[in-house]
Amino acid sequence: MQSAPAPTAAGPTNAAPAAPKGPAPATGNATKTPPPPTPPVPDTFNRYGKIWAPSDDVAHPIKLNMQFPGVGEMKVPNQEELKQRDKLEDLANLSDDDIRAKLAEWPPYAKMKLADEGQLLIRIQQFKEQRTKIAMDRARELGLINSLTPDQKVKFEKEYWDKKLKMDHELAKQFEPIFKAKDQKLREELFKEFSTPGTLVPPPAPKPPAVPIAQNKPGASTNAPSATPPASTNVPPMPIAQGKPAPGAAAPVAH
Repeated sequence: MQSAPAPTAAGPTNAAPAAPKGPAPATGNATKTPPPPTPPVPDTFNRYGKIWAPSDDVAHPIKLNMQFPGVGEMKVPNQEELKQRDKLEDLANLSDDDIRAKLAEWPPYAKMKLADEGQLLIRIQQFKEQRTKIAMDRARELGLINSLTPDQKVKFEKEYWDKKLKMDHELAKQFEPIFKAKDQKLREELFKEFSTPGTLVPPPAPKPPAVPIAQNKPGASTNAPSATPPASTNVPPMPIAQGKPAPGAAAPVAH
């Protein structure tokens, strides 16, 4: 009779270590206290607006994504600037072969150094690429980029710039007098505030001078290239420093 309780005692003794194994996982899943909420991380990247861009420099992972100078500056082009832009647009519409042919007809081009010729062609190509990119960005904004065929993209680019240039000419003609008047008022107010007593009021802002390719010297040959090329060649002025000037002409001015 005394040996009977032995298994009973052994049973609880063997089962006692296993008891915590069962409830331990259940207790962990059911009663585990959730961690405290993570405080929101301050948005230090965009705290100043969308003016940042990724950088390739490991030590400086971001860079200022702004073009200086003139960020957000209101500017109305004058008529001379619009004429120069029209010449560039005409040039951008030509094929590479036509551009080379036009340059070959341009007297200063024949006198350029090889480095100047290369820089000129590079700038023309960069202008054409930038022009295409702007037009395609507009097509993307309109949701048309994926539906346009290659031929339609070329036509869209031409139509975009034809209409854009016409609009810019109209707006410039409309707002140029207003802009000049406001600018003159600003100049007078600043001058009045910071000038010494008795100083004369400054004259109106001078008009930017036209930038010709070359200017004829007095008594020089009239065959030298002028600001407006002859209609027979229709070669637009090039916005880049040229090589040696043509005989009887002053050195061209760099843009």
